[in-house]
Amino acid sequence: MKVKVFPKLAVLSLVLLLAALFGFAGGAKEKEAPAAETPYGGRLNVGWTTEQAIETLQLGEAWELGDMGTVFWQLLYDQLWMIGPPPDYAITPRLAKGWDTEDRQTWTYHLVENARWHDGKPVTADDVIFSMVNIPKAMPVWDTPDTTFESIEALDDHTVKFTLEEVFGGEYPPVFWMPIFPKHIWEPYKDDMLAFDNDKAIASGPFKLKEFKPAESLWLVVNEDYWGERPYVDEVVFRTYGSEDTLYMALKRGEVDMIGYYGASVLAAQDLEKSPNIDIMVNPGNNTWMMPFNLHKEGPIQDLNVRKAILHGIDRQKIVDMIYMGQGILADSPVYAELEDHNPNLPEYNYDPGRAKGLLDSAGYRDSDGNGIRNDPDTGDDVSLVLIVPSEWTEIFKASTLIKEQLAEVGLEIVINTMDIDTFYELSYTPEDDEFDIAWEEFDAGPNYDWIWDYFYSYEGGGEGWNASYYNNPELDELIDTMRAEVDLTQRRQYIYEIQKIIAEDLPKGAMFRGPMMDPVNTRLEGYVNFMGGISSWINPWTYYKVRLKK
Repeated sequence: MKVKVFPKLAVLSLVLLLAALFGFAGGAKEKEAPAAETPYGGRLNVGWTTEQAIETLQLGEAWELGDMGTVFWQLLYDQLWMIGPPPDYAITPRLAKGWDTEDRQTWTYHLVENARWHDGKPVTADDVIFSMVNIPKAMPVWDTPDTTFESIEALDDHTVKFTLEEVFGGEYPPVFWMPIFPKHIWEPYKDDMLAFDNDKAIASGPFKLKEFKPAESLWLVVNEDYWGERPYVDEVVFRTYGSEDTLYMALKRGEVDMIGYYGASVLAAQDLEKSPNIDIMVNPGNNTWMMPFNLHKEGPIQDLNVRKAILHGIDRQKIVDMIYMGQGILADSPVYAELEDHNPNLPEYNYDPGRAKGLLDSAGYRDSDGNGIRNDPDTGDDVSLVLIVPSEWTEIFKASTLIKEQLAEVGLEIVINTMDIDTFYELSYTPEDDEFDIAWEEFDAGPNYDWIWDYFYSYEGGGEGWNASYYNNPELDELIDTMRAEVDLTQRRQYIYEIQKIIAEDLPKGAMFRGPMMDPVNTRLEGYVNFMGGISSWINPWTYYKVRLKK
């Protein structure tokens, strides 16, 4: 089989229906189609909270995990290809204008020939190769099967040929969501790329850096010499605010035009919609919440009956009604329900306290001492499970509190341990330290979600650092590897179905719910791009390219 140039992904035909299901009163007003003579100009002001802000332009975790960081680099730095805007989410060429492969293991990428760095030097195949080889070494997020090369070479200044260690199947090509760096600037730091201050942020993307104030603001101006389509606005300014409330006030005053990540809470969106200059754009959220169970820690959490009882004992709909005012939806898999790859026949863990009690009874967990808490049949101790949650996640903390109350009704004691976000991540991704029984995990996978299976890959199979459950299943590992190498999309989907089934049956993590995305936007501009997960996110920089002043 020969795959040539740009296949399209047609997996999200139900996204708009899902958005309609959220049913937000009032909703966003219909945006007018841009006129052919739409003028360039103006500034887009984007608001962020201080905790979302980046403190450095250096390559690091902010690029990988940070809210502002994952957006800023996509405005400055080109990628080889991107996921295009809805409704079809087409694979969209960027620096790579096309590609060929005979076997989906050896690929030839053809680069645009007129791209230049912000300092005027030409972008060449050597820059692309430098980035593809060195960025994955520096940053784990890019050290994936689609960036693990047997060989890589430049055929000429604008052609890169590489062979992956494994066949790369699926709808998408390899080298996903990776910035391309100028070799002439970064090469002296290739052995320690995180040490480079990168204060000028020279790139080849549609915007250039004008001014950066750490943790305060980021000022970008349009790249007038950009090789591709010019964004409409002349400037993008990121502004930070001390709290969500002050950010919402800035929206009302017209000081900012939109929120940079995660939008507004449902309650805040209802209030902001009353302002004459604000519309609310509603999108299906990109964040599926799951609860990892620590399968390294000895005790009741090792018992599948206990894990099943936990899920049957949680009223997820009540939680959604409380924290999202009924706007969210329940989840049963890390794969979004509207995707064709979602298995529609997974085990159901509906709220059923009676069934939860029955599972615990049959497994020997009974309240032997009459204190309302079931006892471990092996030790006689009360079943007391530690649930960790970051204090910054206010909605998830509320959900945790309700879970504690609900599971008490079936005889399980939940001890909530709150902590700062950094400590939370440190603990949740080191389950072998046994500091928790249950944690929270947010999957914001987007349409191209192959990478999420690393969160289920066995520790014994090399999954350290991502597998918060310490889940070890060699059968699943082999199935994931087989799926990733499968070229036939129908067969591949069957593998993905089976992967979801194994996870749902083994319950290393319990799927919980998916929140909505409410994006307040200033009506002086138009062209905000609706996308799964909101108008601005790690997979949606398109708003910044398309937004424009109203005529």
